[in-house]
Amino acid sequence: MIAIAWASTYEKTAGAARGWLQSGATRWLLDEDDSIFAAFEVGYQPAGVLAVDGVEVARWRGSAGEEELRAAFEMVTA
Repeated sequence: MIAIAWASTYEKTAGAARGWLQSGATRWLLDEDDSIFAAFEVGYQPAGVLAVDGVEVARWRGSAGEEELRAAFEMVTA
């Protein structure tokens, strides 16, 4: 899984990730030139796009709760 920060720093988002996702399986990136957000047409944060092999399978606006995130990930891993 890759998570991308926009209006922050790599250090802040990576530090937060270690607290939220303790498996270490998530890579954190910083979209410094907005190219990743533009590719998925994300113009605001918080927002989420779940893509598998470059194809969008779920999208949410605002912060998502644990139930919503689990359902989205279970949909693509089932």
